[in-house]
Order: sequence, then structure tokens, then C-alpha cells
Amino acid sequence: MMNNASIDHFNASAREWDKRHTSNQLAPLPQKLLSKVKFDKHMHVLDFGAGTGLLATAVAPLVEKVTALDTSTEMLKVLSEKGFANIETVEKDIFEGLPEKYDVIVSSMAMHHVKDTQGLFHAFANSLNPDGELALIDLFEEDGTFHGNNIAKGVQHFGFDPDKLSEYAEKAGFTHIQISEIHRLVRDNGRIYPQFLMQAVKKV
Repeated sequence: MMNNASIDHFNASAREWDKRHTSNQLAPLPQKLLSKVKFDKHMHVLDFGAGTGLLATAVAPLVEKVTALDTSTEMLKVLSEKGFANIETVEKDIFEGLPEKYDVIVSSMAMHHVKDTQGLFHAFANSLNPDGELALIDLFEEDGTFHGNNIAKGVQHFGFDPDKLSEYAEKAGFTHIQISEIHRLVRDNGRIYPQFLMQAVKKV
């Protein structure tokens, strides 16, 4: 569950979101993801914390449907205006349960805004079809300097430890867990912050 600070921050930032320096740095991520995850025209994909659609708009041409899930009304409005016929935007908290099951769940830079990481992995498992896949992008553990004003932005975790994430995933019923560096971001402070791609498969 994202807190009110996160929702307020993303609503206020939505119209300028794609113009940010960080958004420009994130631009290579979709193609890097597509080189690691196999999509096909029969799939229904969930983009968790979809925002303005960095991943959703890249995945949509390859699959039957993308459900873009977010708690920010304004971010989803921006995504809807991009005009992808097979992207459905849903404003809802994943912990409330979702009406459908998905073949793949993708996400970029959303997990660190959710306090209950273990609960989130259980929610992912509940939302996937048997043999469904996770493809999650976020920050490796950092010292809290990445976001700057962490409280205003609703940050709940300063990145993640791979071993801990693997433990959460196993407890939620995932197997074939892989975590590897996928990208690096450079902030105004001159520091480099690596991002990981976590892949896992739901046990049958």
C-alpha cells in the first residue's frame, strides 16, 4: 500500500514526469527488459506502479493486453492520453485484490514505495496465473541519498538487499529467482545508483 505522501507527490508531478532528468536516464530500461523477458501476443501483463507508462507502452505492442495499475489518478491520466488501445488503466491498491490473473507482472521503481515488501510478494503471487512470471526493476540497497526528500516522496525503502528479496519471493511461492544488475542511474550528487532486474516464476 502506497502512503498518501507518495500519491500526492505523483499526482503533483505527473504532467512533467516524462520530462525529468531521471526519466530520461530511465529511457533505456524498457528495451533492456524486453531483452530479458519473453512476451507473446496471448499474454495479459500487469504493470505494477505503472505511472505514465514507461514499461506498459513498451510491452503493449507485444502482448494481448496490459493492465496498468497505479494509485495516482494523474499519472494514469497521462498514460491514458498516450492512446494505446490495449492498455487498461486501473487506479487501485494491489492489496485490495485484483479481479483478474496475469501471465507476467512487470514493475519499475515502484516497490520501494510499498512498506510491506513480504505482503507485496504474496499479492503478486495471488495475482499471477500458474507459472506466471515476475520482472521487477528497482534499486539495489543505497544510503537514502537517491531520492533526496524521502518523506515527501513516500519512500519506504532505500533500495533492497537481493538476498532478502529472494527470501520474500520464496516464502510467497516463487522459484527460479534471479537478480542481476540491469541499469545504472547518475544523480545530481554525482553518485551512481545501480538498478536490478528480479525475475521469478510462480510455483504451480
